[in-house]
Amino acid sequence: MSAAEAATVLDQRSPGARLLVFGGISLILTGMLLGEVFAIFISHVASAQIRREWIGSMIPAIEQRDLAAVGTGYSRIEDLLERRGRIMDTHSHMIAYGFLALALALLQPLNKYSERIRRALALCIVLGGLIQSVSVFVSYWATHQGRNWALICSAAGGALVLLGVLGNLAGLRGAPLRSDFAAETSRLLSSASSRILLRTGAVLILVGMVFGFYYAWVFVTRQEPQQIGLLSSALSAAMSRDSMAATSSIIAYRSLQSRIAIVTAAHSHVIEMGIMAMLLAFVQNFVFLSDHWKRRWAVLFCIGAAVMPICTYTASILGLVPAGLADTFGMMSLVALFAMLCGLVRQTGADDRGYAP
Repeated sequence: MSAAEAATVLDQRSPGARLLVFGGISLILTGMLLGEVFAIFISHVASAQIRREWIGSMIPAIEQRDLAAVGTGYSRIEDLLERRGRIMDTHSHMIAYGFLALALALLQPLNKYSERIRRALALCIVLGGLIQSVSVFVSYWATHQGRNWALICSAAGGALVLLGVLGNLAGLRGAPLRSDFAAETSRLLSSASSRILLRTGAVLILVGMVFGFYYAWVFVTRQEPQQIGLLSSALSAAMSRDSMAATSSIIAYRSLQSRIAIVTAAHSHVIEMGIMAMLLAFVQNFVFLSDHWKRRWAVLFCIGAAVMPICTYTASILGLVPAGLADTFGMMSLVALFAMLCGLVRQTGADDRGYAP
């Protein structure tokens, strides 16, 4: 490698860019791990609890026209839904901020600011994303006063992210064009691992979008009217003191809601994994592993990313066995992502010592 090429590589892997890549992968890894924990230990338990509340509390209360008991039952269901929503918000926000950090890392060579300012802006994005996500998660279990502080911290974290993004946009505005940027981007995608990740990501995004168009039609034309009809039937049967009909309608209603949630998760996950794969394709240059191992980890990530949404969708039909397989393949992608993170740490040490492979 010539001196000019080495300088270009090190500019692409500047401390600000490395911080964004490290922070982005760390946020994605944490968000995915939280999603695995949520899917295994929380989601199914919460769904069963909501079903028990409907059958054990809500229907008898409606039959007896006990408005206080109905309100109490709704409050318990609302609390379960709020807890699940906070965890899902944390999961999705961490991954989204990770995507943002990885995308901005690719643009750092075009940023006209000094390395010190770029590093500070990168820290704003990574630290702000972490603070905002954790504050949303903690706010559910905090006391009233603690919740107010958690929401303030969440807003502060969001402001830090906004500051980092606006600073990067300002740094890109008016920056001189680099004639070698296109060539450098092509070089970033020249490795086998990058090509595997890029192609798999594009296919996953395409499949997810096509499936989304189809499922939107199914939901609007079939499942949405079914939900309204089943809930109306359950309430009418409960008011008529027909417990069996009300229970049957509620069970069907909850089953339909679970199916909608699972299929929606499969749709969103296949697109998210596709975006993740494409972003990871551009940062393989930061991973200090042999080409052979980078290719292995890329293949492992892509297998998990492709099969996990399929198993998630199948779980809406066949139940818990495909759901367990979805968790297993999700862990495969987690392991591959962690391996890339370890390679990034090795690369940081190599660059600091003046070595540019």
